[in-house]
Amino acid sequence: MDLTFFAVPLFQRALAAGCILAALLALLGVLVTARGLSFMGDGLSHAAFGGIALGVFLGLAHPLVVAIPFTALAAMAIGALRRRGGLRSDVAMAILFAGCFAVGVVLLNKSKRTQSSFDPEQLLFGNILLVSTEDLWIVLGIAAVTFAFFLFAWTRIAYATFDEELARLSGIEVGWLESALLALLAAVVVASIRLAGVVLVSAFLVIPAATGKLMGRSIASVVGHAMLAGVLGVLIGFASAHELEWPVSAMIVLVLSALFLSAVALRRVRAR
Repeated sequence: MDLTFFAVPLFQRALAAGCILAALLALLGVLVTARGLSFMGDGLSHAAFGGIALGVFLGLAHPLVVAIPFTALAAMAIGALRRRGGLRSDVAMAILFAGCFAVGVVLLNKSKRTQSSFDPEQLLFGNILLVSTEDLWIVLGIAAVTFAFFLFAWTRIAYATFDEELARLSGIEVGWLESALLALLAAVVVASIRLAGVVLVSAFLVIPAATGKLMGRSIASVVGHAMLAGVLGVLIGFASAHELEWPVSAMIVLVLSALFLSAVALRRVRAR
């Protein structure tokens, strides 16, 4: 396998963004799936479509500037509806995110495509090679905020995730923590549209988290294995896609799926 392409700045930038986003999605995925919100990534990617379309419609050079707060508000609205609106999470997500996606379709139809580097195919399927230097800085900023948040609130978040009622009785602001977690997830999902597109981004949230759950025996171990699986998926998938001339995002998801199946097989071997 020819790996000389790793020396090209374009590929280095794409790999750096891909590995950071995969690690962040794996970390958030462990917490989100534990709360029974496995489909949140899929729903947020649809909301992100609406946010990016709004940025395109407004003629912004970087639609992410609008898409991130737009999607974060949609995510926090889901949390509020789940806690206070009497709606199940899946129902609330289906209603709100379908509406956001429909708004995005309308706005893209009415916008001038030349105003932005985004087009419908890139939004749906992603193209990591189009990650710009500005996009990478945005990703690094999101990563810094995310890790700073977890550094100061990890214990409370883990507590609220795995025993919400007891956390409430202990005085932990579960609602605020959930809103902050969903807002961070929204920012990471929006940034990941370049990596995987609307269609496949949820795989980066769920598959590494499921792999980590199979491999780890503590919450820290689960998170570590999940993040490792996400990063390995990007590295191996990127190199394999270049060698086979396959779509990068699809190849990464196939590698993540293979890692998950390997974890299933290893767990069975351990059980025996």
